[in-house]
Amino acid sequence: MKRITSQKANELTKKYGSPLFVVSAEEMRSNLVTFRDEFIKRYENTEVAYSYKVNSLPGVLKVIHKEGAWAEVASGFEYGLAKNVGMPGGQIVFNGPFKTKDELKRAIDDGAYINVDHFDELTTLEQIATELGRPVDIGIRINTDVGIDQLPDRFGFNLESGEAERAVCRCTENKLLNITGLHIHLTSYILESQSEDDIPARGIKLIWPKGPEAYSSASKQMVNFARTLREEYGVEIEYLDMGGGFPTVDSLGPYAQAITAPILDEYQQSEAPLLILEPGRAIVSSAAQLITTVVAIKELPGGHSAVVADAGINILPTSLFKYQDIECVTEPKGELRDTIIYGPLCLQTDIITRAKLPELKAGDKLRVKNVGSYNIPQSSTFIFEQPAVVMIDEGDVKVLRNREI
Repeated sequence: MKRITSQKANELTKKYGSPLFVVSAEEMRSNLVTFRDEFIKRYENTEVAYSYKVNSLPGVLKVIHKEGAWAEVASGFEYGLAKNVGMPGGQIVFNGPFKTKDELKRAIDDGAYINVDHFDELTTLEQIATELGRPVDIGIRINTDVGIDQLPDRFGFNLESGEAERAVCRCTENKLLNITGLHIHLTSYILESQSEDDIPARGIKLIWPKGPEAYSSASKQMVNFARTLREEYGVEIEYLDMGGGFPTVDSLGPYAQAITAPILDEYQQSEAPLLILEPGRAIVSSAAQLITTVVAIKELPGGHSAVVADAGINILPTSLFKYQDIECVTEPKGELRDTIIYGPLCLQTDIITRAKLPELKAGDKLRVKNVGSYNIPQSSTFIFEQPAVVMIDEGDVKVLRNREI
């Protein structure tokens, strides 16, 4: 995203307050076009379904959908957002472990892609199919070992244990549900192995981006399972949904190759199933920055330099898993020092990052880069109000969310 000048940062924060999220519509469009092109040039039958959970502000969604992206939603609430911004059901992928019966009925009526997470959801869908008096099309979410050391994946039906095949057997035997697709998602946040006494938070690890070899393994296993369904159960898969978790678009090529090569080894291009991809972070992360203001300077014991800024982990929750990339809005002057950047919360854990920064004073502006993914939807009104979000589009500034009062 283009660097905001000191003059522009002061102008925006004077009008909308500090801290302030600033979103670039141009960056979102560019990321989406590049992402799509990297796959389509290898695999023509591709659709990109933007992942709502990453950033679901309606203003963001409208820009992304205007560029032709589908919607990937993980709840009935997000499904409603997609409909509210004008998405037809046939361009919505409905994922997630909790979908109510009414939400599923709505998705079926709309012709949405429904990826089933567990056997209880199969039961609900069987009830709906019985009430409708016709079979219902579904996709099956699977999970499998792709070489990432983590606790068992909680989502979908496991391949290695035979759970996924048991789900297929059930569907083909009762003839109430037609399996038309397979879905997998390689998560970016994993739970590492830990002792039984450890709380989950101690084992949370961000693995983004994962290597392309993980995607190659997932693609190969999806294709192999699709072959099993065809040869042993007479089930023809119409779509393969490879989920999200992708890197930034400038390093996407090896990942696109890793995913598409196994599919094209199995299918002719003209007969290949639809490939659905669910990027979120790759589309919006670099498209947003946060302008924050230094409110205090501190010298800590041991010679450590520190500043307090007006943006904390309440609005940058991803700081709990990784240090943020931060820089001065103005050109840095003077010697750079290792500096701890704290937020304004009355919490010892309110640490945004450590960085080499010049000597700062109260009132100086800092720019936190690449904060478009997860921070805005996961932010909270904790001690301080949530800030405004503005979008710059061809020079115009539009308010996507007003500052809380």
